[in-house]
Amino acid sequence: MSLRTVLGDVNADLIDRILPHEHLLCDFSSVTADRNHIFNNPDFAIRELGYLNEDIAPAAGTQHALVEVTLRDLGRDPEAMRRIAQASGVHVVMGTGWYLEPYYPKRVYNDSAAVLAEEMIEEIQLGVLASDGSRIRAGVIGEIGTHGGTLSPAEERVLRAAARTSNATGAAVTTHAFLYPTGVDQLDILEEEGIDPNRVAIGHVDTFMDHAYLTSLLRRGVYLQFDTCGREHLFPDSLRVEMLARLIDEGWLERLLLSSDRCHMSDLKMRGGLGYSWAIAGFCDLLRAAGIDEAGIDMMTRENPLRLFSGIHDA
Repeated sequence: MSLRTVLGDVNADLIDRILPHEHLLCDFSSVTADRNHIFNNPDFAIRELGYLNEDIAPAAGTQHALVEVTLRDLGRDPEAMRRIAQASGVHVVMGTGWYLEPYYPKRVYNDSAAVLAEEMIEEIQLGVLASDGSRIRAGVIGEIGTHGGTLSPAEERVLRAAARTSNATGAAVTTHAFLYPTGVDQLDILEEEGIDPNRVAIGHVDTFMDHAYLTSLLRRGVYLQFDTCGREHLFPDSLRVEMLARLIDEGWLERLLLSSDRCHMSDLKMRGGLGYSWAIAGFCDLLRAAGIDEAGIDMMTRENPLRLFSGIHDA
């Protein structure tokens, strides 16, 4: 079992904690017009990952890993990701695909699902061509998103392409289902294309914490990402802990993931934010206080993401 990172495939035994939904370099400002959304300084990312290693040191002989879900329509920079991984000592998994409307480039409205899938498959199996002639391979599909509460035709086509890419490569699909219960619609499309639900993580479910919604997804075999930990303006972390404890009591521990979706300059420790460590340090302390044992925390922060993000096979 291994993760496909920007520095190559890494054996699972060499990995400690995994943050399954984060950004190191991204720029949402073309749509939001918010300078806080210009988040694209590699040196800042290296420094912040240093804080991650200080706050929760990896076990001897291992390194932490981070799944970087910035896509090309958000300013993905594969070579900078590779430099960040080399300098920080944190494994970085790169995403492939397209984010959501209204970020799509024009070509996404014109290309078929088959054409989009072909390009994603190439990035996973062969990689993105770097300036030095090397290849940097993607290790996850996504984040693939829905804008608002309904899928647009273009978003549906990208989801179909994502499912076909997963079927061809074994790579996991991670989604953006923010503030609405759109994970159901996303999963419907993915399953129409024959995807294995074990290869799917529905993202941002802690921004719509309806128990019936969450369990309806879990019963279909997917993973759920509580990936906005620390964003108290969306929901207090106390409510995230309460819902996680309830789902764990109901037997869903092996399907739960934790992350923080860092994508604002104000998220950085150097700017007074919680930084990348919160989801696996401070937030896990809240879980411990609520009675979640170390085995459960290890399951959510290591075993579950390893199971999800491993399994890529080459052509």
